[in-house]
Amino acid sequence: MATISSGPDNALAVGDVSVRFGGLLALDSVDLEVAVGEVHGLIGPNGAGKTTLFNVITGLQRPTQGTVHIGSREVTRKRPHTRSRLGLGRTFQRLELFGTLTARENVQMAAEVQRGKLAGGRTASQEAEYQLGRVGLLHVADQPTDSLPTGLARLVELARALATSPSVLLLDEPSSGLNAEETAALGAVLQHLAAEGMGVLLVEHDMALVMGICNRVVVLDHGQVIARGDPLSVRGDARVQAAYLGTETEMGDSRAPAHAVPSVPGGEASPAEAPRIALSINDVRASYGRIEVLHGISLKVAKGSALALLGPNGAGKSTLLKVISGQLAPTAGTVEVEGRRLGRNATERLARSGVCMIPEGRSIFPNLTVSENLLMYTFRRPGLHRSAVEERALTRFPALATRRKQLAGTLSGGEQRMLSMARALTTDPEILLLDELSMGLAPLIVEELYEIVGQLVRSEQLTIVMVEQFVQTALYIADQAVVMVNGELVKRGTPAEIRAEVVGAYLGTDETLAP
Repeated sequence: MATISSGPDNALAVGDVSVRFGGLLALDSVDLEVAVGEVHGLIGPNGAGKTTLFNVITGLQRPTQGTVHIGSREVTRKRPHTRSRLGLGRTFQRLELFGTLTARENVQMAAEVQRGKLAGGRTASQEAEYQLGRVGLLHVADQPTDSLPTGLARLVELARALATSPSVLLLDEPSSGLNAEETAALGAVLQHLAAEGMGVLLVEHDMALVMGICNRVVVLDHGQVIARGDPLSVRGDARVQAAYLGTETEMGDSRAPAHAVPSVPGGEASPAEAPRIALSINDVRASYGRIEVLHGISLKVAKGSALALLGPNGAGKSTLLKVISGQLAPTAGTVEVEGRRLGRNATERLARSGVCMIPEGRSIFPNLTVSENLLMYTFRRPGLHRSAVEERALTRFPALATRRKQLAGTLSGGEQRMLSMARALTTDPEILLLDELSMGLAPLIVEELYEIVGQLVRSEQLTIVMVEQFVQTALYIADQAVVMVNGELVKRGTPAEIRAEVVGAYLGTDETLAP
């Protein structure tokens, strides 16, 4: 455990904090210090505990043990509004603005609450003017915030947080939805705030931003601090790379054979080698509200091949799967399956067109048996018999053969994922979309599942697109891979080519490191 001190040199100190949810230890003796005048990064893969730690710091979650100090004041048992008055400010991952109010009115509302704390005797209106100027927004001060582009709306939210006169500022994914120019501008503002003496704690998936502006970085994985230090040392830490990318695997012969038809991520193959294209994505854009998440994605996947769709958290990978599977309508561009353009059909119609998605988590009926889960897929499909469905499923997944009468909710995590895949394959899909197949599973179970995936590609000519946090495992299965960052495809190539560059894509490059 690190030695944590509270006092004038620290804007924020978290000491020996643990949080337990029933039998799950979400945070395990976490220590964290944010010094006055620094930007401090908090990073880690999905499920690492970052949000839980933020909730502890802001008072939304009471810790099982440990302490939280703002400056020299202990606030472990203080309510969120009290912590705010003591100098804690924050922004949220999703925009939380009053859209019909102007930028000035949004900021002034926060300043009104601070009447007795405003520096220099400023009025609330003067404070709003000051903070808007501080982040460069005076030119849009009188525009409704729902008419502003995402980058400017993010800065309005930052100005509103600054109007509460914080000594320490917590930022949750502040670059979400921003382009490269807007992200750079945000980074410059945060560095300027730190130079003025504020402590900034940044949770962010954009590693170029983290590595470019943070003085120090803490890395969480499974609720524990696995690394801390300057950006260069953190990026090079083997434990950090393993947490984000997984480790080299020694799986069996599940990789597709050398003669397998390759994926084609964009571009055209020569006529003699042209593969049959199973999936074609053409200049697809997608948004959540006014925040555009996908910025012109184009790629092609050959029939009977596996494509690994990689990238850091927040890159847009799951959003792309939702577009392909019909859960989210694109704002521009097209998706084609076997040359058939998919319209804005309901998801179930897309499934009948040959696209099937297995989402994160365990998409099963926990109170039904394994057999009953499989039987659900025979309804309204004349000629599809229960015995045939079970035979095919248990041939593909022998581990389920002795579990036919067992309630699905009592299966192990790996067995539940097998059942999810067995049910999906009952629809005879042409394309199977896998979103974080490994979520919550031990590495050995993940390897077993992906051996099955590799066999499906090899023996049944199934086309698979997989989003996977176990990067090395996914690359072992894949014929081709692409890397997404901030809603764009930034790299594409063979597994060997991607493997050589994937650390930079996930954890930043030398060019992005803070000076």
